[in-house]
Amino acid sequence: MATVKLLLKVSASKQWFLNQLDISNAFLNGDLDEEIYMKLPDGYADIKGDSLPPNAVCRLKKSIYGLKQASRQWFKKFSESLLKLGFMKQQGDHTLFVRCQGSDFIALLVYVDDIVIASTTESLAISLTEALKESFKLRELGPLKYFLGLEVARTTEGISLCQRKYALELLTSAGMLDCKPSTIPMTPNLRLSKADGVLLEDAEMYRSLVGRLMYLTITRPDITFAVNKLCQFSSAPRTSHLTAVYKVLQYIKGTVGQGLFYSADSDLTLKGYTDADWGTCPDSRRSTTGFTMFVGSSLISWRSKKQPTVSRSSAEAEYRALALASCEMAWLFTLLIALRVATSVPILYSDSTAAVYIAINPVFHERTKHIEIDCHTVRDKLDNGQLKLLHVKTEDQVADILTKPLFPHQFTHLLSKMSLHNIYASS
Repeated sequence: MATVKLLLKVSASKQWFLNQLDISNAFLNGDLDEEIYMKLPDGYADIKGDSLPPNAVCRLKKSIYGLKQASRQWFKKFSESLLKLGFMKQQGDHTLFVRCQGSDFIALLVYVDDIVIASTTESLAISLTEALKESFKLRELGPLKYFLGLEVARTTEGISLCQRKYALELLTSAGMLDCKPSTIPMTPNLRLSKADGVLLEDAEMYRSLVGRLMYLTITRPDITFAVNKLCQFSSAPRTSHLTAVYKVLQYIKGTVGQGLFYSADSDLTLKGYTDADWGTCPDSRRSTTGFTMFVGSSLISWRSKKQPTVSRSSAEAEYRALALASCEMAWLFTLLIALRVATSVPILYSDSTAAVYIAINPVFHERTKHIEIDCHTVRDKLDNGQLKLLHVKTEDQVADILTKPLFPHQFTHLLSKMSLHNIYASS
């Protein structure tokens, strides 16, 4: 979904038109490469109207819903059509296609049968739609308003993205629509473990709530850490874990319309913040990585993730976080280039002077010699001029919100730096 958000941000800044299409019965368009036979349903007759013998089969000429290759064949057919129209598939994201002719630019993003078109002029989108109609049956949905459950609202100031309708449905199904709101999604300094509390009798209910919360994190970085932590107990959830889920729902109750805001300003500089909380998992002693990626003032991508191995020091944990964040930054930079955005070298901020020193000083370090080679990718990017690494004060480390549960004043301070917006809030 980061590609969708990036496309919205660039469209807001460059004043591109945003339109949406829906392909009708998309999976029926795919051509089959294999020889596949299907048993005919009872009562099916041949072309002359004669009944067919029992157990009659037919050979499929096209894909149908239910075939495991149906989605692949549909995407292949659609991709071929776009390539014939002069589009180029982007290596950074194969669902993103772009075409540039002089000052005219058009980008198309496809997610199964839902399509978003961003173009410099309205006529470009219209001509593309007419060309696609020659090959596919489609519906024109007009300006982008609702995409994959995400509510899109555009003004002269920018584009807002939220999941208010989804959040209300979640609260209703959980019986929490009338609950008391909370100002934070998780109790400060809470350290959940696998052994806390009593095993739940209905584990499916817990998994369902956590799974639905995961989808809400598409536009809610403020609950990402809490939801990521709760996902770690899905195999054997306990009462303490369910209590923490209800705490998140209480927070959502008070911020139901909150979402992302992509400003229409012209700043498209890529910058990121990376942080780690060392050894805080009581079960594995592994650390938590958190990073946020901004284009201008707009939050595009973020992540909260438990590190795969135990770190021997806080500096090592921070360095591993740097490596993961640098890879995400490189990918986003590639997408910006694909969208014809001319930007300066991206900047990555860390509040760990030790981790910054390890990254910029390529000499052999006795305490870090065991770190996997792939973690040193950040050094290569620094040496090649693909990345700048700077120190930031701990109190301004935005990614801290993705590594641990914070006190209300800390949480509110960092949240104010994440370009979140509530279009439903009273002015």
